[in-house]
Amino acid sequence: MKILIHLIFISLLVSPMWAQSWHHWRGPSQNGVAEDKNLPSSWSKDGENLIWKADYGARSAPLVMNGMVYMINSAGEKEHLQERVLALDAKTGKLIWEHRFNVFHTDIVAHRVGWANLGGDLETGNVYAHGVQGRFFCFSKDGKVLWSRSLTEEFGRISGYGGRTNTPVVDGDLVIISFLSSGWGKHGKGKHRYLAMNKHSGQVVWWSDPGQKPLDTTYSVPVIAEIDGLRLLITGCADGFIYALNIHTGQRRWGYQFSKRGINSSVVVQNHRVFAMHSEENIDNNLMGSIVCIDGRGKGDITKTGTLWRHDGTRVGYTSPIVHGSNLYVMDNSANVHCMNVVDGKTKWEFNYGTVAKGSGVLADGKIYVGVVGGKYVILQPSASGCKLLDEEHFALKDGSPIEINGSPAVANGHVYLPTGNSMYCIGSKEKQVSGTKAQLLQIVPAETWISPKESVQFTAQLFDGEGKFVKNGAAKWTIKGLTGNIDEHGNYTAGDGNQQQAGEITAEIDGLKAIARLRIIPKLPYSENFNSIKEGTPPPGWITSKLKCQVVQLDGEKVLKKMANRPAPPFARLKAYIQPPLPAGYTIQADLRGDRKKRFYPDLGLINCRYTLILLGTTLKPQLRLVSWDPMPRIQKDVPFKWKTNKWYTAKLRVDLQDNKALVRGKVWVRGEQEPKEWSIELVDPCPNLGGSPGLYAYSVGITSSKPGTPVYFDNVEITNN
Repeated sequence: MKILIHLIFISLLVSPMWAQSWHHWRGPSQNGVAEDKNLPSSWSKDGENLIWKADYGARSAPLVMNGMVYMINSAGEKEHLQERVLALDAKTGKLIWEHRFNVFHTDIVAHRVGWANLGGDLETGNVYAHGVQGRFFCFSKDGKVLWSRSLTEEFGRISGYGGRTNTPVVDGDLVIISFLSSGWGKHGKGKHRYLAMNKHSGQVVWWSDPGQKPLDTTYSVPVIAEIDGLRLLITGCADGFIYALNIHTGQRRWGYQFSKRGINSSVVVQNHRVFAMHSEENIDNNLMGSIVCIDGRGKGDITKTGTLWRHDGTRVGYTSPIVHGSNLYVMDNSANVHCMNVVDGKTKWEFNYGTVAKGSGVLADGKIYVGVVGGKYVILQPSASGCKLLDEEHFALKDGSPIEINGSPAVANGHVYLPTGNSMYCIGSKEKQVSGTKAQLLQIVPAETWISPKESVQFTAQLFDGEGKFVKNGAAKWTIKGLTGNIDEHGNYTAGDGNQQQAGEITAEIDGLKAIARLRIIPKLPYSENFNSIKEGTPPPGWITSKLKCQVVQLDGEKVLKKMANRPAPPFARLKAYIQPPLPAGYTIQADLRGDRKKRFYPDLGLINCRYTLILLGTTLKPQLRLVSWDPMPRIQKDVPFKWKTNKWYTAKLRVDLQDNKALVRGKVWVRGEQEPKEWSIELVDPCPNLGGSPGLYAYSVGITSSKPGTPVYFDNVEITNN
């Protein structure tokens, strides 16, 4: 019966029902092609072929499924400015539901909120969203949050400065998201990692970090393709490579070095051909930009063997191409469309449609719908010998300045959905197991999780063949490392009763095959840490941070946690060490802290509670105390004068209470060893509260050079208690 149901579902996917949905940002086939017919060749904001307009803008592509148009954008102003996922009626444009959530722990500015595209699942109707602050949501089609995770606080996701945020993709029972991260243990080293979760529960299934040192934050969206019977996730990476990963296990199938910087453009795939492009310097010449056709049937490093054809000197740094039949349509940075032969890469024709292009085009009904950053949508008609401009529509504010267009169109139900920075326009013509297969790979699910003392978690050992195809669940020999507690023969682990934070590994072995899962034991409140039992030169186990950023050291005969200040790269200057996974608001964090001066340089140091940060500022002209959430905006912030001295210990306390749908955030700082003051040093009320978040430590070191360290910060005697 399961096989029959699966076949029925597959038949639905390849049927005309696909024309009723646009559940991937590049369409159901992930190649920028829609099968809809009778689409308009012209339209007007004033009414020609305009079905509806809704005053909800976006900088990403919409999804169309479940009879709704799903979008992600920003909403509100000043202290009420938030990120939002919303759904409009696909026929009328009326708002059906919205879910707003705060922005925090990111350097991304307001006008780039809502960067990533949404991901849709045709099987369940669920929608997946990745916010600029690292919140990851699974919404039902009707807007209910089925599950969520905080990628920043749980896994050490690194925020980019320019807004680059990655898009989730769904395949089978998996939802996959990638991001730069520096987490706990072996994940402390900053890498571009791919995280696969169970799409129904959010449980971690596998991690993959196929690349080398990341060169940029990037946003290339993976494509799922089957090549020679293997289901692969193919994507550009932050180290300048194109990688193919086994979708079931995350194992790297092949890698192709392509650029001296990270890859932002998304690939498209046709049969065994993988088309990729970039706009940076090439690895083997000084030309900027390249378009390549890679043979996706390879294995290992195919940089020298996998090129079917390559065209250097064309800069395509943002858009994803369209592939249809024998034609590859590439939109370069200067809004020129190049029609190339998919077999040999020869250019058939070129056509300019604007100035700057970042949104990708869609081919439907023999026409290409594509936007220009400077406020223009065009409709093009490609042919064998050239291209014709059928229509263009301009968008501007009242003062005449253009409304930016960064997103890509969606096509479904005979309509084209066009996002701009201010509005959404809808236009249309108004008329399982394989017998006898040998297992060669073992994987544990969940691949990573956390529990509290005395709690249990069930691990499952899954076997795959040499091509990464699932074989069966297996009976494994289970062992634990770095953890107290016990695991039985069935993979059920129960934590010990000690209320201490731990981080370790669960190992499964079957017939010489071995797999490892990562597990944290998170103590219940109250929690305290004085670092005396932690090995010097390492961070506390399970904290979301890296030993490159902080380590336990000896200071004046005592063990303390030191914020390292010996790496001049910006990602190492700032520390946000998350102690536990997100907790509901209603707790207090307290710690001793000390910042040391280096010549004329002073550090910043503080505490984190529910995505609010209390900071003793030393990098400003005058020493002061700050409460803030979402630093670069700031959405909400309060500063008060506070004279503190370097090379001296203080005690700081940060408390958050929810009262009358608002957050009361209070902090105090006093000299360590002296009596705690009754009055709070600083307070603010947030009318748009963070409802929870991880407790943590904050520091920012300055004055770092390649030869001399900068301003260190020290922490001791951390306590987290319920209010």
